[in-house]
Amino acid sequence: MSDNSVDIPNECITAFNELVYTKGAKKPTFVIYKISEDKSSVIVEDSSSDKNYEAFLHKLTSSVDHEGNRAPRYAVYDVEYNLKDDGRRATIVFISWMPEETSTRFRMLYAATKEQLRRALDVKVSIHADDLRDIEWKVVLREASGGRV
Repeated sequence: MSDNSVDIPNECITAFNELVYTKGAKKPTFVIYKISEDKSSVIVEDSSSDKNYEAFLHKLTSSVDHEGNRAPRYAVYDVEYNLKDDGRRATIVFISWMPEETSTRFRMLYAATKEQLRRALDVKVSIHADDLRDIEWKVVLREASGGRV
């Protein structure tokens, strides 16, 4: 590993595993991650069992850095959908949120760390979002279902 790589601590994997393996009302619907202030590791910012996608979207996209600018984040969201004859399905989607005002240096750090985190979590479906339109529910649902919904 080069000395500029960002660490993915066990807490990140544990939060993801809770989303994957927990059953019932306590099952998280999403986990939001960010890169720590010292830029050394990815940390869990939020994990919730709230199934309201708009509430999740607000938390994800209203994050700010120490200067008050909108800040990039990563998230995993457990998308549940119904395929009529094939029944209910769930697919975990990895979302990389990168607001347009993110500085080039920070953008590069998040881009470099994105694949590292995605591989560590082993999430197959991934969406990169620079704009809210990129992560509207219908877009996320289409990606999660492979275009079947």
